[in-house]
Amino acid sequence: MASETPLQKVKADLERYAASEGKGVSFLLALRMFLVTPGFQFVFSRRLQEMAVRIPVIGRPLRRVIWWASCLVFGSEIAMAAEVGGGLYVPHPYGIVVGSARIGHNMHLLQNVTIGRKSREEPGDPVFGDDVTVSAGAVLLGSITIGDGAVIGANSVVLKDVPAHAIAIGIPARIIPAAAPKAAAGADPLTAPAL
Repeated sequence: MASETPLQKVKADLERYAASEGKGVSFLLALRMFLVTPGFQFVFSRRLQEMAVRIPVIGRPLRRVIWWASCLVFGSEIAMAAEVGGGLYVPHPYGIVVGSARIGHNMHLLQNVTIGRKSREEPGDPVFGDDVTVSAGAVLLGSITIGDGAVIGANSVVLKDVPAHAIAIGIPARIIPAAAPKAAAGADPLTAPAL
């Protein structure tokens, strides 16, 4: 994951929220995000933690206070040990638990998701590529890697790696490979390669 400053991440987060509405970033959109959009407020609280920890002497305790307050307000948690790239999109920030994990850019994270280690006896944190979507109620545990552009289906339990651009669905999750290339123009769709 390339090193980004917290302000660069906030900019990427705003761009992601604006894109979700089919708009560009504007002053009014940013104002609405900061004042009345709980998902963005949850993500921004994470960015505030990243800014606070850089303050000498009081940064670490201040970060913990911001983390604690966001847990109380949203009923969700992103662990302080988690590394989170810019462009995080959380439209419904409720019931989310993200333990120690590495999250790439432009993750789409829905409500009631659990991400973390399997147990103390099995250390290892999940690693997410860029442009990953994790649907509502999904559970992703252990030392797993989720590839770029992967989609995790609602209520899936993922305990093994998911390749780039694949879909993981079910309990336990089964992997559906990336979609086959589309048939060339004029080709017979019945003979085109399928999944």
